[in-house]
Amino acid sequence: MIIYGTKPVHLKTIENNIVKCGNCEKQGHMAFHYFSSHFHVFWIPMFPYRRKGGSSCTNCGEELKPKQMPEHVKRAYKETKKDVRLPIWQFSGLALIGLIIAYSFYASGQTSDLKDQYIASPRAGDVYSYKTEEGYSTLKIAEVTSDSLFMIPNEYEVESVMGVYKLDKPENYADYMYGISRDEIERMYADSEIITIDREEN
Repeated sequence: MIIYGTKPVHLKTIENNIVKCGNCEKQGHMAFHYFSSHFHVFWIPMFPYRRKGGSSCTNCGEELKPKQMPEHVKRAYKETKKDVRLPIWQFSGLALIGLIIAYSFYASGQTSDLKDQYIASPRAGDVYSYKTEEGYSTLKIAEVTSDSLFMIPNEYEVESVMGVYKLDKPENYADYMYGISRDEIERMYADSEIITIDREEN
């Protein structure tokens, strides 16, 4: 279940010693209050979406929203508002999403580099996940020569690429192998027919 919602937070209260209260006409008792509401997911602030505020007089206690303020009070309120900044932490959710996306691109690049290395220097035991005519399956390298790879085919296949990893079990592989030229392997890789390459590092 995704928990989301909005939350207002107090940003700043600024006292104004110049503006007179429109109700009691006293000077030096006006205060402007500023708030910001942000959208959150699992209580992580994602981004602010609305700023609001008001005024209060410490002499007579009158509290007003911007639409209710006399014109001279509203001008001072808007001018003071320019100095009120949104806190960076209200964007922390967006920053987190940005970091996740950046890491995903980095990890994808690292994975691609590894696959390039594995194709260039294949080893016995490497497992290739690849597209078949009707789904996805795996091939395991049994032997490597200068111009060919001798592969043991998996006798099973799945319809979705997400489930192909479940096929990599010793009992699923055939008791025979056949050769594929390195040129053909490189073509399959270039054409994205080879999806992933798994290697057990010693």
